[in-house]
Amino acid sequence: MNRKSIIATFVLAAALTIFADVPAFAASFSQFWKQTSDGSWYIEDNHGNRITNAWLCDDAVPENGKDVWYLLDGWGNMITDGLVRDGTGNYYSLETEHNGYYGMLRYRSGNYGGIWLDLESSHAGSFAAIKNADGLQKLNQKYGLRDVSNISNSNIVYTSSFGAYEEDYSGTYLFRNGQTWEGMIVLSKIDKDHYLVTKDEYGEVRTALMTRDYDYDPGMKDQLIFRISNCSDYYHESDINDDGYITISGEELYTHGLFYEGDSQWEAAAVYEKAYG
Repeated sequence: MNRKSIIATFVLAAALTIFADVPAFAASFSQFWKQTSDGSWYIEDNHGNRITNAWLCDDAVPENGKDVWYLLDGWGNMITDGLVRDGTGNYYSLETEHNGYYGMLRYRSGNYGGIWLDLESSHAGSFAAIKNADGLQKLNQKYGLRDVSNISNSNIVYTSSFGAYEEDYSGTYLFRNGQTWEGMIVLSKIDKDHYLVTKDEYGEVRTALMTRDYDYDPGMKDQLIFRISNCSDYYHESDINDDGYITISGEELYTHGLFYEGDSQWEAAAVYEKAYG
């Protein structure tokens, strides 16, 4: 390769670097995000509460660190405008493309949809603020400006504060271990502390609420202990009742502390294996 070819190669590489769109990093959504039927994204903490009117750092995903931010409106929906201005007077750009980073605060200087943005890189109170006037003008021409000064800059939420994510054990479980009635119970997760139990017994649906019992410690960290409450009437001693505990371990449920109809106690009387769902 001669000298002219080398120079031309470097010039081409530089041009591609300048004009290529930026998203080339590995940010990702945490498991707390949910989507409505109309396509809007919102986020709930481990207790099922929507986060509203907030700057949200999705740092529950370790690789995101403190760099991945979203804006949530008064209903908790993710804001996805290409140009916003907050109460400090700073201007920010949110990702408008469905490229895996939709709605995320653009925080790396570079080209976004043909517009070069010089963005603040320090976490000193104005992280990711737009610094170049020409970029700001072009964004305004392309997207218009949304004023988000109603969202308090002091309302900053970190997904890492929601606590450890709990696996969803929703599904259908079958009786086994010689139970006289071979039926199914269905678990539906409400949040990390509650499951709804339903069981169709001879054409009649029975329901119960399972509430996580933090005071009951079986000494096994891989098991979750739930107490049955608000339970409809059951007819058989092998079924869940108001005095029962359920241990969730892997793909099985174990009942603990159930009572016969005559109030005599028995332990670990029923085991359920997950069938599907």
